[in-house]
Amino acid sequence: MSIDRDALIRSLNRIVEHELAGAVRYTQYSLMVFGHARIPIISWMQAQAQESLAHATQAGEEVTTIGGQVSLGIGELVGTHHASIDDIMKELVAHERQGVTLYEALLGLVEGKSVSLEEYARGMIRAEKLHTAEILKMLNKRAGDD
Repeated sequence: MSIDRDALIRSLNRIVEHELAGAVRYTQYSLMVFGHARIPIISWMQAQAQESLAHATQAGEEVTTIGGQVSLGIGELVGTHHASIDDIMKELVAHERQGVTLYEALLGLVEGKSVSLEEYARGMIRAEKLHTAEILKMLNKRAGDD
């Protein structure tokens, strides 16, 4: 079975754009944190920004490996200043869940057709789900309680 190359490139480029938006979002939100827990929260957000950038790079490398051009776009950015860290975290949960959806779409395109891309997609789904769970723990919620 062959993979629809154009659909694969579109899927990977959506991931590139989403992960780049995540890097910007985590960086911007790290600048909005105040209060007693500021230092550990901003450190965590800055690490997440770096990880999002690494994820965008990984997806971009996959695009160029199959001979495509990497998108120069960036995903949706929310221009909202939040009143609380909880509001920021809730938005980040939505962002991470969108990432899971994008990686699941990629998996659907490559499953049974490319072991390498299938493993990549599965690993990224796991990573995004762990990020979501971590944020929910910060919000003092269990993964199934939301």
